[in-house]
Amino acid sequence: MTNLIHDEPLWLKELRSQCQKKPQSTVAKEMGYSPAVINQVLGGKYKGSLDKVSKMVCSLYLGETVICPVMGELAAHRCQQNQQETFSATNPIRVRRYRACRSGCINSEIQE
Repeated sequence: MTNLIHDEPLWLKELRSQCQKKPQSTVAKEMGYSPAVINQVLGGKYKGSLDKVSKMVCSLYLGETVICPVMGELAAHRCQQNQQETFSATNPIRVRRYRACRSGCINSEIQE
């Protein structure tokens, strides 16, 4: 019989570790998820995208970064947040970032 804790991916081990250090509700808030989602992920019952959860853990707690053509090196979760921004011409950097995210950036997950 295999021990699932030892066979877990690094991101899930890190999520467990963070939840041992502080309340799940705090971890959930830091990650932008509900406490129920974190609980389901830890219990192996989450039916949503584990890929998105794992990327958030890797960025937020394991220091994963990406190279943005506009901003340079930044935390991967910040890249994801930038991709979700709506267009606003109030800031020239934000305009450049918006366009870069939608014109072939290798980090972009936008499907238009």
